Amino acid sequence: MELKFSKKSAVLFVGLVSFSVLFSALFVTDTGSSSSVGESDIVKSVNASKTKASLEVPKQEPVLSHTPQRHHEVLIQGGDIAQLRDQIKIIGGIVTHELPIINGIGARVNDKQLVLLKKSSTLMTVTKNGPVFTSGSLDNCLVYGSHVAELTDNSIRWNLYNARDIQANIEHMAFQWPEALGHVLAVLVDGTPVYSGALSTDSGELSINITHLQDFAKLDPYEDMTIEVSFANSFINDGAETYQQPDFSMDVNFKENCDRSLVKGYDTQANKGDSNSYYVNQIGADELHDKGITGTNVTVAVVDSGLWAAHSALSNNTTSNSRIKAAYNAIDDTDVAAQSVTDENSHGTHITGIIANSDRVVVDGQMGSYYQGVAPDVNLVVVKAFYEDGHSTYLNVLRGLQYIADNHEALNIRVVNLSFGAPPRSHYWDDAINQAVMALWEKDLVVVTSAGNTGPTAMTIGVPANVPYVISVGGISDNYTQNNQNDDTLLSFSSQGPTHEAFIKPDLVAPGGHMFSLASKDMYVPSKFPQYLVGEDRFIMSGTSQASGVVSGIVALMLQNDPGLSANDVKCRLMSSTTMAQVNGTLAYSPFQQGAGSVNAVRAVESKESGCANNGMDIAADLSGEQHYMGAARKDDNGNYYINGFEFVVWEEAYIWDEAYIWDEAYIWDEAYIWDEAYIWDEAYIWDEAYIWDEAYIWDEAYIWDEAYIWDEAYIWDEAHMNQENFMLQE
Repeated sequence: MELKFSKKSAVLFVGLVSFSVLFSALFVTDTGSSSSVGESDIVKSVNASKTKASLEVPKQEPVLSHTPQRHHEVLIQGGDIAQLRDQIKIIGGIVTHELPIINGIGARVNDKQLVLLKKSSTLMTVTKNGPVFTSGSLDNCLVYGSHVAELTDNSIRWNLYNARDIQANIEHMAFQWPEALGHVLAVLVDGTPVYSGALSTDSGELSINITHLQDFAKLDPYEDMTIEVSFANSFINDGAETYQQPDFSMDVNFKENCDRSLVKGYDTQANKGDSNSYYVNQIGADELHDKGITGTNVTVAVVDSGLWAAHSALSNNTTSNSRIKAAYNAIDDTDVAAQSVTDENSHGTHITGIIANSDRVVVDGQMGSYYQGVAPDVNLVVVKAFYEDGHSTYLNVLRGLQYIADNHEALNIRVVNLSFGAPPRSHYWDDAINQAVMALWEKDLVVVTSAGNTGPTAMTIGVPANVPYVISVGGISDNYTQNNQNDDTLLSFSSQGPTHEAFIKPDLVAPGGHMFSLASKDMYVPSKFPQYLVGEDRFIMSGTSQASGVVSGIVALMLQNDPGLSANDVKCRLMSSTTMAQVNGTLAYSPFQQGAGSVNAVRAVESKESGCANNGMDIAADLSGEQHYMGAARKDDNGNYYINGFEFVVWEEAYIWDEAYIWDEAYIWDEAYIWDEAYIWDEAYIWDEAYIWDEAYIWDEAYIWDEAYIWDEAYIWDEAHMNQENFMLQE
């Protein structure tokens, strides 16, 4: 379907999401240039046609033979690609990307050429290429604690790391422990005593203020420290260890308005060799593995930072056969040998491991019958679009999506995982990446996206999760109780709907908290945060990126079981087989938080539902510009969001994340309405050109996310530290 574009030219600042790179102003003015060619001369020489029928330009030699440095990368859309290419050639620019999926090209131009492009035709949109990132999270604390504490004969040790460039100073520490261990003998910080309890008779709880010991309680920039608490009695009884990490509580408060707590952890996470891939059990994929449903003959494409292809659990399926069908580097525009593809960052490897890890699970040292990945026998297409530090550009991501569009039939690609996002800067149908994603869905590819990590406030769904057609996934945590789903909680940072066009998002939620998956200690993120490494090749991350990987794996299981399913029917069956979190008959979280509820792989595979997703919408008309759509969300006079024609009551304590609730049957609501241009959603939501396309606009809190990482609910942006590479927080 050919895309239709507005006649209004615009220069759009675009940026997606990942680990942590703050970018300053994107426009750089040429100064001191020796070129004497003026803007008026350029416009006079080119004289591009402005008729509706054509983008033809006069057939001349390039007028800019001596150009200033071409430091602007732009995306140009509209009309025929060959004509766009000719126009760039005439003004002396360089074509860098060809993107027929969105009727566009990428080009590199200088200041004067950019001005010319903006003036030469009203049938083009000229979009400034900006950074795209896999989501990363930042918080004002930037002190991170290991997920795994070390237990000795009579002590517990916990490692902390300071990821900011200023010192962090401990003010207060509090500990709780089983009373049978007696009183605390000592508290040490990096081996130095900060508390002695030799004469104490208290047991079970201790709170100490150590501001008077600042010389021993400081954490220098980019350094780590170990806090050790020793007890009067031994952990060992009759030769067996009787206590585990969940039996202890350790809380540290820093002067810099920052708190860190030791997570409960799984009972088995300290066991050497245990896989801790409990999300496979949580969604029921283990039952499907035992029935032979493992994703066989289904191909999943992952657009991310690459893949650790040297790891056999990623490169081979459960029968040790190679399963990487193709690998493409969208940054360099090159095909890569399947066994040679790499991942310098770790994000792509981590997500792909959740989808496809072909190693069997290990629990308490025993190998199980099922596997560590949700769909361990899927085939893989690796699209590397992100650099080592986690950043990319719109143009490179679009080139990756173009590769999938060009090769999906030959490679039999059925599922596309997109674990990245960006704050919306236009209606969903005007964003270039959204247009490409919609084009893939129109080709009947199932696109799964992460909702984002910018919650818990409303209207924080990012691009491309705000596309109404695709499957947008929020995140939940099992609260470290893998055998009790009734205490599962929504991740506090999981992005919430509705979208700006009033669609209910996320569509559903899936496990995304403290996810164990594959990564190498030599990769960019694990090398900076070794506290999250477990063993030689396992790394802990949290986020909606991981949750989307879980759902991509479930989709592969569904397509193995029923290869004839359309993309819309996959979405229909997924959403109709979920369970919603409820407390005493009322919703624990609104549909804007949990969508249709928590995924269940068994029910999704066994479902016979059809025709219940994306009703009332015509994606071809949406892409062509003939028609656009809005969702069923509305806002009352008190500022509360509700769903038109669907009544629901949300438990008043829904924002207390640790309360128990039951995941129950899914709800159904109307989906789409014809877009009404006169519809005013919110006074704050009017796309103001002066605001959206302001060249001086700095990405602040709407800035970049890599859905693989977490921040605290009390997170406050500290602009002075936004250049730090910060990836981990506890959830």
